[in-house]
Amino acid sequence: MTNRPTTSAVDFTSSRAPSIDEFALKVVFMLIVWACLLAFVNKLCQAVARKFWSYPVPITSASIPSKLPHPNPQGSAVSFDIPLMQATDEQIGAFMKFRGCETWPDENQSRDIALRQVAHAAAEYKGFLYEERTMKWIDDHFRLRLPKLKYPYVDSHWNGWSSFWIETGEHIRNMFLSSVAVLFEHCINGLMLPVCYLITHNDAYLNVCLYSEVGYMVYATMWIIISYVYNKDVTVEQMHRSVWPLLLVHHISSLILCIGCIYCIELAPKELICWVLLALLGLTSSLHYVGQILDFSPFAQANKPWLRMSAHIVCLCSQIVFRMIYWLHIVYMTVTHTLEAHGTQLATLVLIILVLFTVFNADFVKFHYKATMGCWLKIQQGKRLVKPKDL
Repeated sequence: MTNRPTTSAVDFTSSRAPSIDEFALKVVFMLIVWACLLAFVNKLCQAVARKFWSYPVPITSASIPSKLPHPNPQGSAVSFDIPLMQATDEQIGAFMKFRGCETWPDENQSRDIALRQVAHAAAEYKGFLYEERTMKWIDDHFRLRLPKLKYPYVDSHWNGWSSFWIETGEHIRNMFLSSVAVLFEHCINGLMLPVCYLITHNDAYLNVCLYSEVGYMVYATMWIIISYVYNKDVTVEQMHRSVWPLLLVHHISSLILCIGCIYCIELAPKELICWVLLALLGLTSSLHYVGQILDFSPFAQANKPWLRMSAHIVCLCSQIVFRMIYWLHIVYMTVTHTLEAHGTQLATLVLIILVLFTVFNADFVKFHYKATMGCWLKIQQGKRLVKPKDL
């Protein structure tokens, strides 16, 4: 009789190299798990946004711009300069006409309702300007490689978390939701499961971690390819198109390393694998996504400068420790083990992939150093200790 896969094919306690069928079945299983988990996290965050972050903007907090279109230079946002309660009907009418509302004010509306409509339109325009500035910065940085770019800081939010979603552009909303989803994945595959293995030395935790990461990477890579085919952003990360090539290289490199660990698991240094996952995902990349969430939210620099500064410092220190100092140890130990256990060819491939990750690491550390210094200078500017031109 021929051997057929049984329920043991999805048993993650085995410490041997899998057959092709067993490997494929486990990866597909994890892919489905992540498709469901990410969809659940996304829907949950959307529900929270609708319930708690979408209250009307108070008319006493809103402002409208005097110049249309409003200036939108690199770097910090230029705040709207006319408080709504002090704006004339002519100024409000011009703004509403600019935003596509030709009939403001509606004769059937009360003054209060009409002003709420203006506040909502102003919040949406504010979100549009930040999104436009952010997308341009990403394209200038990753595709055009322009030097000395000013990081796009979000303007202070008018009503904290209560109206945060209204003040956020559609693409930035998608990036916020995706950041939460990716952070969730990093905390599981890059933090929880590796730590569980290091504490218990139970192979099941490491096996689940590796297959889970492969399943997630296959899922994320699939959506990048589909985005290219249909010229529409359906990626997990929801980043600007100019970032897609970097994501592809990153995901494919990660896949090669994880698959190699799965098939060499009997000889692999399991604790070292866990520390690689912790260094790249759980203790650094996860903090990067925390920072991205903060930058989009009412906990951004404009609202909570010292909270944002503290997060910058923690993230930068983590990057330096794990993606620079400890990374040298990881590269040496990984290449040495691969050379001794599997020969020159595989060791060369591993070294090339680790060099690619080293380049990623250098860019990550550089970015977070600049972001930390930029946040510090803006705090000093707020204290009038430095001039705006220094930012």
